[in-house]
Amino acid sequence: MVNTKERLDLSSPVFDYDDFLDRIDGDVDLLKEVIEIFLEDTPGLLANLYSGIKRDDTKAVERAAHTLKGATANISAKRLQQLSHHVQRMLKKNGAAQLESFIGDFEENFEKLDRVLRGYLVK
Repeated sequence: MVNTKERLDLSSPVFDYDDFLDRIDGDVDLLKEVIEIFLEDTPGLLANLYSGIKRDDTKAVERAAHTLKGATANISAKRLQQLSHHVQRMLKKNGAAQLESFIGDFEENFEKLDRVLRGYLVK
């Protein structure tokens, strides 16, 4: 079995509020709006990613991982961004079917991010 988790360090923050706020020039209303859109769209992206992995569909996984990497970068969700980038690298080396072990990592980290982001929506 291929070690797909080689050199994966998920010590970065789940969400970097200060970085994101700086990116949007301190506009808290915009922050909330972007978070709401992200929380609506991301479950579908993750479903596409998981489906592509399970079907061994390299193109679908690449597309979903790339889109997810961009979306998470936009809101400074550092850990999921890093995980998406790692999956893209591993995909090129190992193929989609070898990435099934990452599904749990995505689920766990998205759940954490979801809780954190929803906390900012009620502030």
